[in-house]
Amino acid sequence: MQAVLDGTKGDADRGYVSVVSASPGDRDIKLLQSVVIPPRKMLTYDRVTRLFDNYALDEQDPELETPEERQEVHDLLDAMIDTPPMQVARSYVGEATGTTISKDRWYAVLLEQWFRTFAQGGDPALTGFEHVFVGEQEGPKVQGYHFWYKYHLDDGLAGTIDRNRFPGFKDDRIVYLRGIYDNGQERFPESVTISYRWEAPDYDRGALRPLTKPKGGFFVGCSVEGLIAIGAVRAHLGARAPKEAVINGARYDLKLFRSADDQHIRTFYPVFLGPAGSEPHDAPVLGQATRPLAIETIAGGPVRILAALVNPVGEDPGQETVTLINGGAATISLEGWFLVDKMKNRFAVGDVTLGGGIATTVLLPKNSIQLSNKGGEIRLVDRDGHTAHLVTYSKAQASTEGQTIIF
Repeated sequence: MQAVLDGTKGDADRGYVSVVSASPGDRDIKLLQSVVIPPRKMLTYDRVTRLFDNYALDEQDPELETPEERQEVHDLLDAMIDTPPMQVARSYVGEATGTTISKDRWYAVLLEQWFRTFAQGGDPALTGFEHVFVGEQEGPKVQGYHFWYKYHLDDGLAGTIDRNRFPGFKDDRIVYLRGIYDNGQERFPESVTISYRWEAPDYDRGALRPLTKPKGGFFVGCSVEGLIAIGAVRAHLGARAPKEAVINGARYDLKLFRSADDQHIRTFYPVFLGPAGSEPHDAPVLGQATRPLAIETIAGGPVRILAALVNPVGEDPGQETVTLINGGAATISLEGWFLVDKMKNRFAVGDVTLGGGIATTVLLPKNSIQLSNKGGEIRLVDRDGHTAHLVTYSKAQASTEGQTIIF
């Protein structure tokens, strides 16, 4: 979703979060002033919310996962696995490692990295998901808590998390203390660095615990699948992904720490470095790529790429096809929309109108976009220039002549 500064109009169809540009002296403001999430994007937000009350607050407490809680993890993974951010991440790791990663394999990677418990430093049952998305208690302080949507709910809508099991718990559990901005970060609403107090729910003991986050930060507007996808790429040992990213004109150090055995994520969060093109703050990390990783926002929408004939029988040029489907109810005109290949070649879809639930197959003429038989990507771009859908395919998928690839 789009992050905008307070007072700037957001795109309701795309979804947006408006962020207050607060001065360091401001106290207890509502940082995320307005949050608009389109219904088509709510599935993963709803499913991640169900996990927030599944964890013990104190890092030193054991975790007892029920079958219902385990199913909620799988429900979230099922909702995320085919989303555009996950397709991009899976393709990136596959290309970086020179392997074909099946959907089932990627599912297992995410489960192991983010949701499997591990013991470390005397804490018996840690997970990357709990630390990053939920937050944990270490004495009087908050550890982790790097998900904007969790902060948004805790700042007035916390009963949504409790599922009405604790009617005495108050809905507003956040006290904003101050912004901690440097190098012009306040001009970039996509991330915040702040200090706050959190009335953290200890569900096992039926009480709220006053905890403090002296300094913490998170991306704003990034979906659960987007944050998990970026973290999964950074954490994958074989991918050797760069530690820096350029996102909407700003540079970030994507801080990541793994468990002692390197199998799990311990924490993952962004550190703002300055506008893109500014001088780096620290020396390159030996053994890591230092080029920035450009991350593009996927706008999403009801029109998706359903299938592609990448390797027709005989000569490929003029015989390749891409099938589009309108998964929504309203009729949509694709006038001004484009298909884009991995080399950024563009082909105008043309005067095509899709009714709700209707699919159409687009024949790609010679010298338009190129669907390589060695693997590639197909991007659907709407008339506003936003990526509506992105799919990737491997060399193995394109190896059989005449076989249509279903995405």
